[in-house]
Amino acid sequence: MIKYIYILAIFYLMACRPTINQKRSIEIQQDNDAEILWHSNRKLSWNDFIGVPKEEDKGSKIAITQCQIRIIDSYWDNNLPKYRIGTYFIKSKSWTIVKDSITLSHEQLHFDIYELYTRRIREEFEKLNLKKVTDFKSYNEIYTKLVNKAIEINRQYDNEVYFNDLKQQEWITKIANQLEELKEYE
Repeated sequence: MIKYIYILAIFYLMACRPTINQKRSIEIQQDNDAEILWHSNRKLSWNDFIGVPKEEDKGSKIAITQCQIRIIDSYWDNNLPKYRIGTYFIKSKSWTIVKDSITLSHEQLHFDIYELYTRRIREEFEKLNLKKVTDFKSYNEIYTKLVNKAIEINRQYDNEVYFNDLKQQEWITKIANQLEELKEYE
């Protein structure tokens, strides 16, 4: 009898568990003093940049955006590992010495690039799930590879757009299009 009660309790908990989209929408409302979860309806403002520049950055940079791609949660579903992944803006490590709209747009795009790679991770994890891959190493390799790629692309972005408004607009359009192409992974 206890075995049946246990099984019923598990089914009840699974049925009442929010879906991934429900969990994500709950988290979106939970911006806090430390970080912001990326969402298309939530753009950065200068008030989000509360960090202090490091001594070595003074004089050479006007703003820094610190982001993380983080595994929020993992669980098993139909004998397959599932992951919820989020892109976070870290307020205490992001700073500015200016407050102009062009620089804010530039810093927002750094956040958007990280979100793009978060979506690519979600897409690749889904492909592994479709292939019924259960080996954590496969997921970890993809995660590590794409997080490193996000860092590389952010460096490339800075190098290409430095004092070049035309290139900045090209990058804004390019990243917006790529985010749209991966909208189902938001």
